[in-house]
Amino acid sequence: MKKTFEAKVRKGLEKCAYKAGPAPLLVGFSGGADSTALLLSLESLLPEPRSLCAVHVEHGLRGEASEKDAAHAGSLCRRRRIPFRCERVRVSRTARLGLEAAARESRRSAFRNVAEEMGADTLALAHSKDDQAETVLMRLFEGAGVRGVSGIRRRTPLSSKREEGLCVIRPLLDASRAEILAYLEARGVSWVEDETNEDEDRLRNRIRRKIMPAIRESLGDAAVNGIARSAEISTPLASLVDEMTADAGAGFICEEDGELAVFPLRKMKKLPRAIRAGVWRAAIERLEDGTPARSRRRPLGRWIESLDALAMGENPSGALSLPRGLGARREYDRLVFGRRWLDSMLLEEQALRIPGKTLHRSLGLEVNASLDVARHSKGLWEARLDAEKLGANARLRTRRDGDRFHPLERKKERKLKDYFIERKIPKPLRSRIPLLAVEERVAWIIGHCVSAEFASGRNAKRGVALKALLGNEAAKPARPLNG
Repeated sequence: MKKTFEAKVRKGLEKCAYKAGPAPLLVGFSGGADSTALLLSLESLLPEPRSLCAVHVEHGLRGEASEKDAAHAGSLCRRRRIPFRCERVRVSRTARLGLEAAARESRRSAFRNVAEEMGADTLALAHSKDDQAETVLMRLFEGAGVRGVSGIRRRTPLSSKREEGLCVIRPLLDASRAEILAYLEARGVSWVEDETNEDEDRLRNRIRRKIMPAIRESLGDAAVNGIARSAEISTPLASLVDEMTADAGAGFICEEDGELAVFPLRKMKKLPRAIRAGVWRAAIERLEDGTPARSRRRPLGRWIESLDALAMGENPSGALSLPRGLGARREYDRLVFGRRWLDSMLLEEQALRIPGKTLHRSLGLEVNASLDVARHSKGLWEARLDAEKLGANARLRTRRDGDRFHPLERKKERKLKDYFIERKIPKPLRSRIPLLAVEERVAWIIGHCVSAEFASGRNAKRGVALKALLGNEAAKPARPLNG
C-alpha cells in the first residue's frame, strides 16, 4: 500500500511539472489526514527531509483546538526532522470578504512571506480526487461553465500577480480519500480532525457529507472517478478559453482614471459568450487584489450573467452593483468597472460665494468667483455669468429631478434630463456632473457649457468670472458633453 500510494504521488509530481531545486518545497501542513499523507509521501520521495518545509498556518479562530492542531503538526515534524514553520495570522471576523475568504487571504499571505524568506518558488497543497469531485459539483451548482468543470488545476500561481513567482502544485489529485486513509493506517500515523468540516452551513461540507455518499451508494466510486476525469479532460479546453480571454482582455480593456473600461461593446457581441464572461471576470479581478476569482470559492456566475445582459442589452445605459464594493455601468458602447458610486455623498449643496472660494468636498470641487468684469472665460472649466441673475441663491450641487437648462443654441429652456439624453451622457454619469444652479434652473454645467439665461452679455450690469478646479478625478465626467 505504501509503495503504491507513493508511486501515485510521484506520478502526481510529474504531472505537476515539479522539478526539485536548491530551494525547499513548501508543504501546506494543517495536520489533517490529507496534508499528513502528502508530507510523509514527499518525505519518502525527495532526497532528504530538508528538501521540504512544512508550513502550518494558525488562524486563531478555533481557540484551544487550533492550538492543539499546531502542536500536533510541530511535534510530527520534529520527530521526523522535517523543517517546520508555524505562521500565526490574525483574521478579522468583520472582514468585508467574509470570514472564510479573509482566512484564505491570510493563509496566502503567510505562504508568500515564508517563500520569500526561504527563496522557495513552489508550494504543495493536499487537494485529493474527492476534493476535485466536490469542487466540480459545487461549481456546477453555482452555474459555472467550462472553467468550473475543469475544477482544481494541478499547477497554478498562488495569485494572478505572476511576478510573485510562487507556484502551487497538487500532487494528490489522483489519490482518493480512501487511499489517503489507508496509507496513513499502513504507516501507523495519526492526524487531527477539523471540527469545522462538520458545519453543513458550508456548501462543500453539505456536498461532502450528504451528496457524495448518496452518489457512491447509487453509482459507486466510478462516479467520483468520472467527475475527476471530466475535470482532467476539460482542463486543456479551459486553458484555451483562458488564453482567448487574455487576448480579448488585452484588446478590449483599458484603464481610465482608476476605473476599467471595456469597449467597443458592438465588437464584443461577436465574441463567444464564454470569452465575454472571461473578460467580465478579468475586469473584476484587475480591480480587486489580483487573486483569480475562481480561487475565492464564491459564486460569480450570476454576476457574470448580469454583466453580460447589461453590456449586450438594448438599453444604452444602466448600472449594476457587484461584490466587494465594485460596480459596473453601461455608457452606450462601453462598460465601465469601478468602485460603487455613492450617490448619497453627492447630495451636498454649497452656496456660491461671490466673490470668494466655494468648496464642494464630496465632489472634490473648488470654484473661485471674481467680480473682474474684464476677465474672459477660457475653456470648459471657466465661465462668465450675470451676477444679478445668479443672485444670492446660486448653489453648487449635482442634478435633481425637475432641473431645467437653456442651451446656448436653443431658443428656450428644456429639462436637463432631456439635454443629457440628447448629448448621450450615460445615465450613471449624470448624477456625478457638478452644476451651478438657482433653484431648478441650471446656470452652468461645470466642465461643459453655460446656460443662455445666465450668460453675461453686453447688457449685464455686473458680471462674475468663475473658475472651477476639480481635485477628485472620480467626479470628473469621462467626456465633454459635445462628444
